[in-house]
Amino acid sequence: MGEWMAEKKSQTVGIIGVGNMGSAIARGLSTSDSAFTIAYYDVDEEKAKKLHEAIGGRICTNVQDIVAHSNILILALKPDVMIPFVRENSAVLKNTPVVSIAAGVTIPSLEEALGGGIVLRVMPNTPALVGKGMSVISSGTRYDEQALELTQKIFASIGKAIVLPEKLMDAVTAVSGCGPAYAFTVIQAMADGGVKLGIPRDQAVLLAAQTLAGAAEMVLYSNVSPIDLRNMVTSPGGSTIEAVHCLERAGFSGILIDAIEAAAKKSEKLGGKKS
Repeated sequence: MGEWMAEKKSQTVGIIGVGNMGSAIARGLSTSDSAFTIAYYDVDEEKAKKLHEAIGGRICTNVQDIVAHSNILILALKPDVMIPFVRENSAVLKNTPVVSIAAGVTIPSLEEALGGGIVLRVMPNTPALVGKGMSVISSGTRYDEQALELTQKIFASIGKAIVLPEKLMDAVTAVSGCGPAYAFTVIQAMADGGVKLGIPRDQAVLLAAQTLAGAAEMVLYSNVSPIDLRNMVTSPGGSTIEAVHCLERAGFSGILIDAIEAAAKKSEKLGGKKS
């Protein structure tokens, strides 16, 4: 058992920064079947108080306080403040595993700022809020099996979690980190199409959202490829092939691939790398 685990016997997840993603993780953990205790700290006290009203847990007053009560720390900070924060608080942070969820901020840059200690990097997404998140984990150069297992357990409790090399993180960011925005855009467009054809807005949104949710479940659990599932719906001479033809004639698949490539390049720039 690592020293960091031996010192604190209960498993408490400390979250520094409770903006959109930090609060989504906290809320997801609070409603999951996991036995984690949640602690959190934010320089904006009102954000922390609002989260406490919703899920309980422990509000911490400063970095030292949250480190003292946590087995592992999730740094849910914006990319432009992540490295300065880690460097400024390195003496306090380095004795507890830290997990960065900042897009584009690399493990080497985090390890350099921390000056030692255990670093992991995770790219989650906002469906963690409803227990349907997709998270990808990468370990730092100081590999710690217990820290990796605990991180997997945390993020698996709010969805699905896999481990991939850090070199793929910009691509992961573009596919799953940004992915909910693509899905919301598709749902909005499908609902608009329904409204144009006379379906009331609320019902049109329900039709679109439930259809995408169901289609995603089929991909995840049927062991059938997306294209084969599409073929199953696409009858010869039917309405579906007519719609698919319109999408592909407009370059729908190519546009989405281009968007993912653009998001990956932006992630690279956020990390200070040359694209």
